[in-house]
Amino acid sequence: MKIQKITIQNFRQFFGQHSLEFSTDEVKGITVIHGENGSGKTSLLNAFKWCFYGHADFDTGLDNILNEQAIVKSSDGEDIELSIKIDFEHEGSDYTASRVQRFIKTTGLKVDSIGGSVFKLRWIDQNGSCQESTNADTQMNQILPEKMHSYFFFNGERIEKLANASSSGQIREAIKTLMGLQIVERAGIHLEKYVIKEFKKELKKQSPGKLQEVIDRETKLQEEIDSLKERMYVTKDNKKFFKDEISKISSRLAMIKDVAALQDERKFIENRLDTIKKSKDSLSASIKDLISTKGFLPFFTETAATVGALLEEKRKRGELPYKIKQQFIDDLLSNGKCICGTCLNKGEENYSNVEKYRLQASSKGLEEAFITTAGAIKQVDRSKSDLFRAIKDNIKQGVDLESERDKLSGRLDVISKKLQESEVESVPGLENKRKEIEEKLDKAQKELGKLEFELETKTQEHKEAKRAREEITDVSQQYEKISKRLSNAEECARVAKALHVALSNQTREKLSKRVDKTFKDIIRKPYWAEIDQDYTLQIYREIEGHGKQLVPEKSTAESQITSLSFISSIVNLAKEQQNQDSDFIKGGVFPIIMDSPFGSIDDEYRALIARYIPMLADQVIVFASSSQWRGPVSKECAPRLGKEYSLIYHCKEVDEGRESYYVRPGADFEFSEIEEGYHG
Repeated sequence: MKIQKITIQNFRQFFGQHSLEFSTDEVKGITVIHGENGSGKTSLLNAFKWCFYGHADFDTGLDNILNEQAIVKSSDGEDIELSIKIDFEHEGSDYTASRVQRFIKTTGLKVDSIGGSVFKLRWIDQNGSCQESTNADTQMNQILPEKMHSYFFFNGERIEKLANASSSGQIREAIKTLMGLQIVERAGIHLEKYVIKEFKKELKKQSPGKLQEVIDRETKLQEEIDSLKERMYVTKDNKKFFKDEISKISSRLAMIKDVAALQDERKFIENRLDTIKKSKDSLSASIKDLISTKGFLPFFTETAATVGALLEEKRKRGELPYKIKQQFIDDLLSNGKCICGTCLNKGEENYSNVEKYRLQASSKGLEEAFITTAGAIKQVDRSKSDLFRAIKDNIKQGVDLESERDKLSGRLDVISKKLQESEVESVPGLENKRKEIEEKLDKAQKELGKLEFELETKTQEHKEAKRAREEITDVSQQYEKISKRLSNAEECARVAKALHVALSNQTREKLSKRVDKTFKDIIRKPYWAEIDQDYTLQIYREIEGHGKQLVPEKSTAESQITSLSFISSIVNLAKEQQNQDSDFIKGGVFPIIMDSPFGSIDDEYRALIARYIPMLADQVIVFASSSQWRGPVSKECAPRLGKEYSLIYHCKEVDEGRESYYVRPGADFEFSEIEEGYHG
């Protein structure tokens, strides 16, 4: 199947009629539709789903799929048509699928639908004959099974959910549906529930009482076995669901620990910021004190040098401080004798001569003042240097503290944003929920054990009833023919079951190897991928000393790559199977249409995934914003790029700085237009 063209009319934000033609080239099979958020990429993706299957994945369902401008421009009571038409090629024939929904305008913006949507499927076969399907929905489902549409028309930002453990049933159904294994499965079910049952009824009608009794018992046991198997299937699914829920709760509890760690970090930062503020205040006070007490020093240098020189000159002349102390002279006069032995009597010449020296001698206070002043003057230059150094050190400490404060404030903003974005439940609430689910899981496990025991018992009883019936029918030639038919039907049912299991396992193993190869081509870690026996898509790693270990917590990118690897593998395997001669495995050629497949992953993974996109399928249609497309994605896809379109979004007004070629303000209504080409 290759999609050639889509024509939409009055669907969502597309007013009137718009068309896109897609590349079907064998080499350049990629078509890219560029558009910013809100321009209609998701609406186009849902246009395929609505046309083929009559439903869409909008949050509002199908309530608002009619274009608002088409309603406004219609008169009350006027019919409004909404339609999607898709042209595609499939197995040598050209098809046109169309779905039309008519509305009648009532008042204001209100409309009522006129009946349900009408789906038609027409085609031109290889002989040029035009035909129209009498059962269009069924035939469309045979061409592209509705159960599989999520693998071919998917939102890239949600695709990682396929890698969850709870998707095992979805993966199992995908393998059965796409590879045609349901034919074998239905054959076994039909033989058991209808053919064998009818043979037993026929045998019962012609059987004696004892044989009828045995057949009744055998039939009842088979019904009980079928019921037990169904209950076991449901219980196993419940177990997987409970385990997945417990895993999610564990992740949320881990998130709570992360939030608690963030809160502790925030508290530490707030305390540190408070300390930094106090230190800054202390440094500021210290600088003020230095300036107020020693700020004169830079201006006193010249004066200090002059005073120092004057004192030094007087010191050299012996004037300051004088070499004879005043107290020494006083002691000589008081004792009445000079140091030479001459008597010093008051009124005599000797006394007067010595007394003259007393007037020239320095006092103790003057001496101390001289020494202090001379020493202080000598320290002026050093004190000035110490002042400058102290101020410089204080300023540097202040700058360091400001730098630390800015970094911590930035980290505090990041923490605050993370805490605002986190939606974490309380620990007790989550623990209680986990305990409740664990109890349900334990109950399911016990129930499963009980069912397995009952199934084993009933199976054994059924074998005994069958043996008893065979013994009775063997002795009577009258029932030989019916008994033989019944035995053949039972053997065919057994073979069909065994064949289904064998083909399923064979396909699963083959698909698992392909998924792993694709996964390893993209992933940048020493991991590998498998589809296990429970059809769960798992990622493993090798841990030294422990061997193969499951990777329980996958990042969004890892989950997206795992899911994309599965889709790529199943599409390519289906293509291979179509060309093989097999009565059981069907296969087929399918396109892949992706909306925003690069939104939640980093540039390195974008480049790796983009490198693999051309190999996903023969035809790939990608919806992407400019930021997602430019750079490595554009470079990797360029050799296989066949067509490009741009979605131009018109609106009343836009936020400042958001205006671009793709987003244009000034319109009375919000609507989108489609232009061919890419405008960067």
